[in-house]
Amino acid sequence: MGAAAALAVTLPHAIGLGLVAFAAVASQSHAGALALWSAALPGAFMALLVRGRGVVYAPSTAVALLFGGMLSLVMRAGVGASITAAQGLAITGVFVALGFVFQWLFGRAGLAGLSRFLPVSVTQGFSAGVGLSLVLSQTRVGLWAGSGQAGDVLAWHLGIAFSVVLLSQVLQRLWPRFPSLLLAVLLVSLPLWWLAPEGQLLMASQPHGLMLPPLPDWLGAPWWAVVRQAGFALLSLSVLMGVVNGLEVLVFHQQLETGHGVRNQPDRMLMRESAACAACALLGLIPASTSTSRSRTALAYTGEPTLRVGQWHALALLLIALTGHLWLHWVTVAALAGALVVAGLRMVPTGMWQLPQAGAMRESWWLAWVVALVFAASGGAMALVAGLTVSTIVLLRTSAAHAIRRMHLEGRLRSRHVRRAEVEVWLAPRLSQVAVFELQGIVSFGVAAWVVDQVNRHLEGHRCVVLDAARVPSWDETGYARFRTLAHDLHGRGIALLISGVHAHHQDALDDLRTFPDLDRALEWAEDQLLRDCPRALMVSDPPSSRLGDLGDGVDNAARMALEAHMVFQRFEAGALIIRAGDVDRRLMLVQEGSVALSTAPDAETGLRLAVIGPGMVLGEMAFLNGIARTAYAHAGPEGALVGAIGWDDFQGWTAAHPEAALSFMTALARMGIRRLGSTSQELRIAML
Repeated sequence: MGAAAALAVTLPHAIGLGLVAFAAVASQSHAGALALWSAALPGAFMALLVRGRGVVYAPSTAVALLFGGMLSLVMRAGVGASITAAQGLAITGVFVALGFVFQWLFGRAGLAGLSRFLPVSVTQGFSAGVGLSLVLSQTRVGLWAGSGQAGDVLAWHLGIAFSVVLLSQVLQRLWPRFPSLLLAVLLVSLPLWWLAPEGQLLMASQPHGLMLPPLPDWLGAPWWAVVRQAGFALLSLSVLMGVVNGLEVLVFHQQLETGHGVRNQPDRMLMRESAACAACALLGLIPASTSTSRSRTALAYTGEPTLRVGQWHALALLLIALTGHLWLHWVTVAALAGALVVAGLRMVPTGMWQLPQAGAMRESWWLAWVVALVFAASGGAMALVAGLTVSTIVLLRTSAAHAIRRMHLEGRLRSRHVRRAEVEVWLAPRLSQVAVFELQGIVSFGVAAWVVDQVNRHLEGHRCVVLDAARVPSWDETGYARFRTLAHDLHGRGIALLISGVHAHHQDALDDLRTFPDLDRALEWAEDQLLRDCPRALMVSDPPSSRLGDLGDGVDNAARMALEAHMVFQRFEAGALIIRAGDVDRRLMLVQEGSVALSTAPDAETGLRLAVIGPGMVLGEMAFLNGIARTAYAHAGPEGALVGAIGWDDFQGWTAAHPEAALSFMTALARMGIRRLGSTSQELRIAML
């Protein structure tokens, strides 16, 4: 059934396009016989050698028309040398074979796998475009055959074609699993032999006996005369044939993989088809390749891809070619045109006839119709350009739609810099002036433009914008330029632009912007800018002379001075190592000036930064209270640090002398730990969103 359904498309397609393709040699050789043999022999050759599951091999529309155009050029260029049909087929075959050599190189270079990246809108558009081109070509040629104006001839042709279309639809509804198209052509054609007025119909062929295709005459062909006059045009058409046919083949195999699970190696498959097509072209026949129309028609009946449908199709075509001289002159061109109109309409994917409701699906629907209409109006070459354009648009739109992973505009994100409680209370409501945009994916020219638009759209009362590029694997030069322009525009509005997570050569390319190795450091810089407006009284301890900072809350003056007498102070240069992970050191350290960064690496510039301890805050409390080894490395900040340390033994002696003050001290230490734990928990919640 699948082979018969595919045959119903192949017969009118092969005869109609074959007559057009071989029109240039029709006066010397029978075009109808050449059309049938070109449909039968290359298809059988491909079915035997290439053997693709779910694939029916036959000449495609683009290849047949380009073959005809090349043959016409060759015959015109060789008129002065009295070129024969066999010689014209020889020269044409060589240039057609060159096109498939180019297609072979396309697969050999490993570029065929790129077809897997074509969006569904492009693949559906190509299928619909092939179908619509069949409909338009039959409307222009098949239905108007024999008459350039309205009249009886046109009326008969329109009536016959409409009858085939209507009858095939009725039979399809009655017997969905039966190939109704071929039966409709037969049922319409039989009564015409007696009912149609004589001379009112154009037949597909004139009566003739059994004819075999002529063997191309390579030795006697006027090569130099043809190449001198039409060589460049022939070469251009051959390259176009290889590109258009290769893309059509790859698109269908992609549909075969996504729709039916038939996995293949596209490069190897394209190379095998190219070699077989080149061999057929050298024999003077229109090469066959993976036929989208016939393969889709057969799959509609078989349901699952199989090798047998292509084999039965090839055997049936060989039988038809051998017997074509007995019946071809009884077939009307209008009946064939009607059959191709039905086949073309059935090639349009079902979903394209209905406008989807969803936004993204509707955009894909429109793009598919753009490719289809370009294919139908301008042919495969322009459709190739349209398909690549649509693919680029879809890629950019999809990439841009997911380029911003998350936006933090309410000030929920903050750095790991630990400050005094009063400072944190003052800073918390002002963090909403810092907007953070987490980027992901490749920042290309279109993606960067979309990100800039989103940033400008969502800014409202912000003083600082952070673009976190930690998940961006690649940038392009246009992306750099877009962000430089954004930084300039924001600076004019009094807004600072920070880019975090930038490493390696990307950091060099953005050296004129404010970049940071990670988001934490960028947020710290933004917070420091906000703290410029913080009152001085909140930044220092109370009393100002206290070296205990917040730990001195609730401790009387005598006890505080007694504990400060046990403190040992040491100044560290910027980046100096203060604590080493793994050391056993039971001292509590209080930052007096500068800052101390806690990280997971012995180098201050590498590893994960765990926290930044500011003035008045403590570090090392876990080792101080439990006696365990140090769990992190501590380095002095960029401005250095002054750190005071209290030993465990000294603290025990002070506790015995001042028990009430010790209780206040431990309560303040616990509050600090709880506040740091709360900040860590909030950071984890945000990260898990």
